[in-house]
Amino acid sequence: MPRPSPGPRQPTPGGPGVGGTGGLADSVAARVTGLGSLSVAEPKEPSRLFLGGAYAFGLLAGVILGVYGVAAVPAGPRLGDTLLSLGLLLVVVGNVGVPMLVRWWTGTRLGACIMLVGWTPVVLALGSSRGEGDLMLRSSSTAYLFLAFGVLAPILVAVVSPSRRGLTGFPLPR
Repeated sequence: MPRPSPGPRQPTPGGPGVGGTGGLADSVAARVTGLGSLSVAEPKEPSRLFLGGAYAFGLLAGVILGVYGVAAVPAGPRLGDTLLSLGLLLVVVGNVGVPMLVRWWTGTRLGACIMLVGWTPVVLALGSSRGEGDLMLRSSSTAYLFLAFGVLAPILVAVVSPSRRGLTGFPLPR
């Protein structure tokens, strides 16, 4: 059974009803939980044209990074007998940077992984041998690191932080 109320309560000095600083309405916790009088504006949804352009950019960037990466795997300076592959550097920087950019634009996990849709078929096609024996991505530890980093980097970018939108984007409680 609920307790009877003794009547209206007087606001405490600096409390939520006074409007002074330090009260619940002015605190960060009040804005996050939605219990205060401050209202936080919802971020505006991007237009479909912008989202389509962002996804197309991610797809095209994946194709370009795949072609240039496979071509640059055997290239680079050597320290003794160790090859410092430019293709491996390109895949570490490019396959992390482009997914982060597209994810920031779109706010979805799909935005981070869309470049794999363009990157993977190009790399697999250039890495397979043809009837004439032509092969651009030869079997070496550098090539295997290129493939592993190239596939895992966008997936890690997608998984590391929560998304703002999409099926996996859960808004904060109001």
